Amino acid sequence: MVTMFFPHPNKKLHDHFSLKPYQGSNPSSSRFLFFGLDANYDPEIEDKPYFSEIISYLEDGVHYLKRRGVHHPFRLPHYRGDGALYHRRFAEIGFGPEHAEQVSFVELIDVPTYGTSKLVLNDLKSTHIDRLLDWVQNGSAEFIFIPIGVARLLKRTSQFSWLPDRSMGHYKSLPILFRSDSKTVFSPYHFSCIGRGCLKKDRDLQVRDIGTLIRNSTRNL
Repeated sequence: MVTMFFPHPNKKLHDHFSLKPYQGSNPSSSRFLFFGLDANYDPEIEDKPYFSEIISYLEDGVHYLKRRGVHHPFRLPHYRGDGALYHRRFAEIGFGPEHAEQVSFVELIDVPTYGTSKLVLNDLKSTHIDRLLDWVQNGSAEFIFIPIGVARLLKRTSQFSWLPDRSMGHYKSLPILFRSDSKTVFSPYHFSCIGRGCLKKDRDLQVRDIGTLIRNSTRNL
């Protein structure tokens, strides 16, 4: 199968991801852990006026949210590229600067990418999947969000073969894949989903219900 996954050509992006293969707060100490497929950027990003904001964010995502008041530079008014829809909807959850240390984004690919990503199992590095598993199992995240399409690919790895094919229940509108005394793994819609397979009313309910978790703990589920 031909893959559409391409490593990004920009060295600065790669340097930052080699130091921090995540975005936002450290996944080992965050409370909310959001999974995605890959961190995708415009291939000519260094020529864009917002490039310095991207670098500032990657240097310290926690400080960036506290300083700029937005959780990601794709939320800035002058940004019009890919990812804007995802982060606009994510912002509706209600995370603010006071939650900066609690929110982390991780991807199945540990390098920045460009192009239309259609990942296959062979694109995934076993060492990075091991790292993701460690963050899930041994990190402090109480609430872990693995969208349906991401979970489908992740489940094919030996490390995450324990993910079920179907949800075991729900918290409000959010399907639950796994629950323990300290952690819950949800499988919501992807925040940038569109079309008949992602009804607006259902997606909006999920965004709202994730917001309720900011004020709750696993004991209240």
